[in-house]
Amino acid sequence: MKKFLKENWKFLLLVLLGGLLGGYCAGVYGYDSLSEELLKQIQEQNVTKEMLGLSSMIQYGILYGVILASIGIVISKKINLWKSFKLDKKAIFATIIITIISALVIFPGDKLIFGPLNNWISEQYMVKPTIYKMITGLLVGGIIEEVMMRLFFMSLVVFVISKILKKKEIPTIVFIIGNFLAALLFAAGHLPSTAAMTALTPVIIFRCFLFNGGLGMAFGYLYRKYNIRYAMLSHGLAHLIADILMLIFI
Repeated sequence: MKKFLKENWKFLLLVLLGGLLGGYCAGVYGYDSLSEELLKQIQEQNVTKEMLGLSSMIQYGILYGVILASIGIVISKKINLWKSFKLDKKAIFATIIITIISALVIFPGDKLIFGPLNNWISEQYMVKPTIYKMITGLLVGGIIEEVMMRLFFMSLVVFVISKILKKKEIPTIVFIIGNFLAALLFAAGHLPSTAAMTALTPVIIFRCFLFNGGLGMAFGYLYRKYNIRYAMLSHGLAHLIADILMLIFI
């Protein structure tokens, strides 16, 4: 345990701090985004905005953050997905390209493609993002979701399949399958929070799997090819850039 903490304390500290701050902002932003019906139900249970924020801090900082990150590090090392962070020209170039494309998919892509098909989607781009939304995207999206979906779940899928195949060297296709399944789960994971804000129509569901699944595959590629930190950086900055564009053009 001491050796593990000595080798990984900087990464775990990053996850913890990102999860605590991002988690609080996610709780506050989630409270403000609830439908009137759900908001009324929560208020009847005497749940305040601050309480939801503090609960989310523990959830994202400890449970989804440090615990899953620790397990993910152990698993990823067993399948050679854990790489020491270093500045690499190819990695930086790939990260920049994926970040820019992802940001433009989020905004204005989502507004232009799905906005005309659904009033709720269109309404999301009539209001400037709050600071809570921006921090949530940067930290929860960039750090915690990458820990959950890529470092933990994608690594776990690859590890399980590799054990079933019983091959000394894991085929590339296994990593691609792991990335694909993680991307599907990543997309599906957005449905409950979306359902709290609007009805899950076919358009909403298709949009969720197309955008979140596609972007998840791109972030998974950065993790598999280079380093989990590049996936985190790309994911977080994509949200931040999209939010800045919304601040400018809305």
